[in-house]
Amino acid sequence: MKKIFTFIAAAALSLSAFATDYAGKITVSVNGEGGTQETTINITQNEDDTYCLSINNFVLDNGGSPMGVGNIVLDNMKGYTINGVTTIVADQSITVAEGNDPNIPFWLGPMLGEVPIIMAAQFDGTDAKADIDIDMTAILEQFINVKFVTPGYEGGIFGDVDGDGVVTAGDVTAIYNILLGQ
Repeated sequence: MKKIFTFIAAAALSLSAFATDYAGKITVSVNGEGGTQETTINITQNEDDTYCLSINNFVLDNGGSPMGVGNIVLDNMKGYTINGVTTIVADQSITVAEGNDPNIPFWLGPMLGEVPIIMAAQFDGTDAKADIDIDMTAILEQFINVKFVTPGYEGGIFGDVDGDGVVTAGDVTAIYNILLGQ
């Protein structure tokens, strides 16, 4: 009996080792205008070595009033690791799920239907950054850009996959290789 409980505890710990919460600043701009606020994203490594990035109970500050967006989940992204920094990219359409924060009476995300998202993110064990483009011009006449960064990555350059401080053709090639599954 003692061995069963030990096995269950070890299994639970090993599953949680693949998920990391990153607290930082998120800047959301709609048609070029927006603001910055604090939030947390979660990146989980799936059993098949793909990744899932999620922002749960995402709420925008709408001029001092909270506007509930919902749970944003990008899943099954292949990763590419150089010098301990993993890069993931996504070009997918998702449905934003309703959040579960009892303080938010209404969630806008589920009403949007399929939301087209292009995203690139980089992370290590302690820091992360992500750049997300959401083109809703056909439905809402809005182009939305979301940038997330932890304090450790605030000076980093978006698109610098290999961490050499500049965006080069090598960075672009690495991203194409991720998209092509190579």
